[in-house]
Amino acid sequence: MFTFEFLDAHHGDCFLVHWGAPRDRVMLVDGGPGGVYRATLRGRLLQLGGRDGDDPPHLDVVCLSHVDDDHADGLVRLFRDMRQAQQDGDALPYAVDTLWFNSVEELVDRRAPGLSASVRPLLERAATDTAAGASYRQGRDIRDAATALRLDGNAPFGGPLTEGAEAVLDDLDVTVVAPDDEALEELEERWRKAKQRNEPDVITAGYVDGSVPNLSSIVLLLRHADCTALLTGDARGDRVLSGLRALGMLDDSGPLHVDLLKLPHHGSDRNVEADFFEQVRADHYVISADGVRHHHPSEDTLRWLVESRAPDDAYVVHLTNHIPFAEEELTRLREGRAFDVDVRAPAEQALLITIGDPP
Repeated sequence: MFTFEFLDAHHGDCFLVHWGAPRDRVMLVDGGPGGVYRATLRGRLLQLGGRDGDDPPHLDVVCLSHVDDDHADGLVRLFRDMRQAQQDGDALPYAVDTLWFNSVEELVDRRAPGLSASVRPLLERAATDTAAGASYRQGRDIRDAATALRLDGNAPFGGPLTEGAEAVLDDLDVTVVAPDDEALEELEERWRKAKQRNEPDVITAGYVDGSVPNLSSIVLLLRHADCTALLTGDARGDRVLSGLRALGMLDDSGPLHVDLLKLPHHGSDRNVEADFFEQVRADHYVISADGVRHHHPSEDTLRWLVESRAPDDAYVVHLTNHIPFAEEELTRLREGRAFDVDVRAPAEQALLITIGDPP
């Protein structure tokens, strides 16, 4: 079975995936924005067991879906703590087997060798005062820490996590749905424009979603013991659908069903349209957001989700935080329908979802 712990990541993403028996395997996906590591994530990680009695907490995988502050900051701080312990000659606070992370520079250079090196000085100069520069700095910090800690990067994939990459990790089948070639082509084009215009913020759209997609965001389809989960990061819905079709997981015969779907970009209506929910359906829909810094989730997104399902369909919409406007909309949408709403209680450390029967 799968167990998911969606931590209070405010407006970002930070969650744990547990699978396997008799030993619990654990994947950490994203680390949330500033403050989440100290307030929530560090304490939860310290509660995890090690491989043996006195070992530090063990993570089989740390996955950064993409370099953006509301996903990356907590991981920057996690690896900073590990590096500090290493430099001080102390025991590492966590044992991490592998890091899944797409360096944006590596993705760009796969299509245009040498382009990232020519843009790097521009980003270095902008690292403290632009969105693109700040994201570049976070990605660089994580990459450098992983190298110093001798983490097994992107194992067992053996390369970047892009559309079609597959791996098996302790009975966990992992398929990468995105990013695809079209997204990477647009990412490359933005780096070229940044170089031509000498403006690093031209790259910003490759990191934060405004009117264009978050181009490098990793989308994972996880399978374990007949349970499935689609983790979408901040990818745009049409790119997710395109990836599913290219991999033969979605066709005109009917929608894809998964046990759990983490909505793209915290339920933003800029990332999905109604047809996304018509083509991907779930028993558990999870929205990681707080509705404070951004108006996430959008009421339109909630309406598209609910209207994609029959009135008597049973499913659950999960919110990681109390969001009055979203709960009011879901209350209105529940009239005459069978779905449930689950909201993490403020006193609870995480929103807990278990899929599948225990062995």
